[in-house]
Amino acid sequence: MEFVELRDIIDFAVEKEQEAMDFYNEHAEKVKEKSIAEELRKMALMEKGHRDRLKNLDVEAASQNVKKSGENLKIADYLVEIEPGPDMSWQNAIQIAMKRELAAMNLYTDLAKLVSDPMAKQMFKNLSAEEGSHKLYWEKIWDEEVLKDN
Repeated sequence: MEFVELRDIIDFAVEKEQEAMDFYNEHAEKVKEKSIAEELRKMALMEKGHRDRLKNLDVEAASQNVKKSGENLKIADYLVEIEPGPDMSWQNAIQIAMKRELAAMNLYTDLAKLVSDPMAKQMFKNLSAEEGSHKLYWEKIWDEEVLKDN
């Protein structure tokens, strides 16, 4: 995909955040386990926050607060892709969420490389760091709940 202007990149990122939000909301409705549905809805709200921030973007303001990349357990890097379904387990839901957040983190890292404007570059790095913190959230749950049981 080729982007001509920063607005094209922002629009693409908005679209991806909307897709993530729709994914989490859709599967929150389908999954039978209420606690899993609740966690998926929380993720949808986080993605909505990203989408709204991108839609209302002031590039200069968005790049003022530099976020540092957080800890990375790299658990998601080594898991296989699985399909969500109404009977998915808590373990499957965590696995799907980790992989999606890893993909979002990588997307924003790649978008940061496409822009030359330093403020826009920093904004995408900030978004990558946020997605990385979402991934870390799920990785810690995996570490504490799934790996503990195995």
